[in-house]
Amino acid sequence: MKAEGLGSTFRLAQYLAGLRFEDIPAPVIERVRCVLLDGLSCLVLGTRGTVGRDAVKVVKLLGGNPHCTIFGGDFRSSVRNAAYANAMTLYSVGLNDIHKPSTSHPAGCIVMPTLAVGEWLDRGGANVLAALVAGYEMNARVGTAMAPSHRERGFHTTGTVGAFGATAAVGNLMGLSPDRLANAFGVTGSQAAGLYEFHHDGSLTMVYHAGRAAQNGVEACILVEHGLTGPVTVLEGSKGFFRATSDSYDLDILTRDLGERHLIEETSFRLYYGCNSTLAASAATERLLNDRGIRLEDIRKIVVRCHPVVARDNNDPVAGTLLAARLSMQFNLALVLARGHVWTADIYDDDLQDASIRALMPRISLVADDGMPRFGASVIAEMADGAQVEETVRSPVGDAGTPPSFEEIATKFRRMASPVGGEAAAERLVSIVAELERESCRTLVQALSHACGREE
Repeated sequence: MKAEGLGSTFRLAQYLAGLRFEDIPAPVIERVRCVLLDGLSCLVLGTRGTVGRDAVKVVKLLGGNPHCTIFGGDFRSSVRNAAYANAMTLYSVGLNDIHKPSTSHPAGCIVMPTLAVGEWLDRGGANVLAALVAGYEMNARVGTAMAPSHRERGFHTTGTVGAFGATAAVGNLMGLSPDRLANAFGVTGSQAAGLYEFHHDGSLTMVYHAGRAAQNGVEACILVEHGLTGPVTVLEGSKGFFRATSDSYDLDILTRDLGERHLIEETSFRLYYGCNSTLAASAATERLLNDRGIRLEDIRKIVVRCHPVVARDNNDPVAGTLLAARLSMQFNLALVLARGHVWTADIYDDDLQDASIRALMPRISLVADDGMPRFGASVIAEMADGAQVEETVRSPVGDAGTPPSFEEIATKFRRMASPVGGEAAAERLVSIVAELERESCRTLVQALSHACGREE
């Protein structure tokens, strides 16, 4: 079906299908290197976690042609299964990136399907980098155009919008024509899903959403290549994705300045543990301890002034599951107080039940402040002698406005990956990502397997 001129969906498809490495400015290439290596740090650590191991068990049970690497297992599976299991493994670690304007976590949905297809089709590293830029562009534009209504309606943007990002990356890497990519977006729109209800009980559907989004992106592109069609007005149509899943949206965002700026540069990074809504408060708490010299035993209670959305969504003094702990302001600050620093790693069941952390959580309360930025916070320590000491962080380190260097991301990667596969394997992967355009995707995948402690 020809779709020239039909609207925003096709215009996006036309641009993203044709995006090539040589078209992308050097600063954007450096940002996509950071995005990739940051995502791989979570993937490597995730292979040692329960969620990643369970996802691997599922795809092993399902079987599939051995086209692609399952990084947390000792077997290979289909490209669809690899995208699913590896994306869940990556997203299970609470240190992956965020695109704040769309409130989505792109790496969990986009990085692993891109590597799966790149390995399957033996694509070059330059092709992989361009595909990631395409995926992040689609994710950012679709999510931002519906924010905040889509999230307020109860949808988990990572799972819904992430499916479109995965489709854009995979379609670019597969070499789909604009017409076929527009059709693939149409297919994706009928299966992009994810409800935010997990937030209330800490259930793990959040992680599942990323795996399904990655899988849906692969599946949509393959189905379209084999004759399936989808509505090429899936975003803007009268019965399309925007009207079905949001109360208000801005279609102009989909194509405004398309090709003139690259929205992957809006990506923010988590250089330490926590939900994006808790990072600023964690950093402020560390400053109280280390820069201001406050002793834990002198603190009577902690009050956090934060944006009203944070006060509503991240106020959990119980945090009974690992996911709930990631989202809980009380747990995150108690973690910093107990350990003395922000935590550059994931947490596990022993951390969740740590008595020293649990004892501190009831002493932490949240106060809504309309004047606080969405991801900023002030932490007020009320001392035993009645004094108050306050630290404010309005924009946490790693934010898009003050992005980390590649070396800073490499340091994070080394800290997370070296305990898994060894220092040599971690260093080898860093060097490959640093010059990926000169390597093949299969070389990257092989090095990543070694970093995960997996022997071929």
